[in-house]
Amino acid sequence: MRFINLEGRQPKRAWLRKADRILQQLNNAAGESARKKIIKDNEDIWKELLPWLRRITKGKCWFSEARGACQYWEVEHFRPKGAAKNLDGTRRQDGYWWLAFDWRNFRLSGGVTNRKKGYYFPLRAGTHVATPADRNIEDEDPYLLDPTKLEDPPLLAFNRNGDVNPTPGTSPWDTERGIVSIQRYKLQEHEEFVEARRDVWAKCELEVNKCRNFVQQEANNPTATNRQRVGEQMKKLREMGAFFSEFSAVANDCLRSCPEPYFQKLASPA
Repeated sequence: MRFINLEGRQPKRAWLRKADRILQQLNNAAGESARKKIIKDNEDIWKELLPWLRRITKGKCWFSEARGACQYWEVEHFRPKGAAKNLDGTRRQDGYWWLAFDWRNFRLSGGVTNRKKGYYFPLRAGTHVATPADRNIEDEDPYLLDPTKLEDPPLLAFNRNGDVNPTPGTSPWDTERGIVSIQRYKLQEHEEFVEARRDVWAKCELEVNKCRNFVQQEANNPTATNRQRVGEQMKKLREMGAFFSEFSAVANDCLRSCPEPYFQKLASPA
């Protein structure tokens, strides 16, 4: 998972006007059944944003960082529109229907990560629960990690086996959030994700070892050619950890695991 910065981004005005008209219909609906019908009848509106969402990450799932291993693409409602379920699976409310057409609630998700999440959106015990009356989602404290929150992606860590775990040293609450998110997004359960991450780590280690050799050669024989080889190898490592690269968070954790600060500094921010 990498941080998805939505600041300064928004769909075209024509789309926003359509979404606003639907929201007004939802606000004026007689009850849950009427709202569900309005949402169902207009679901193509959020699907129109699928290409726009894909461009933001060049086709990477916002939760898993996968491209081909996700099976197919969906516009995922981070706060579910139809119902909201607690940690134990019990239904908490009718869902965040007022966010059904709010683009800020949309995430690009592969089918693998989205299906198990479904209506599941547990909140920390004692936290504020947004209602249609106050619509105050900012004071909620959700379990699920959100790639659009700068503080959330660093809560996951990867290793050479392709495994994902909560980042060591985080608070008990953030550790619990990591565990729940790994389960609900199927980040560990889906074997293709694990295999792909394992391959990325192995490739990164290979490129790191090549760079070590080039650095040693340049130290023994400081020529322009040897310096160029070091620079080209560093560029490869930076590209593996760059935002648009598939499973780039894995490559960055691999670089951070190196004993040399030289390689650690090549890692991109989470």
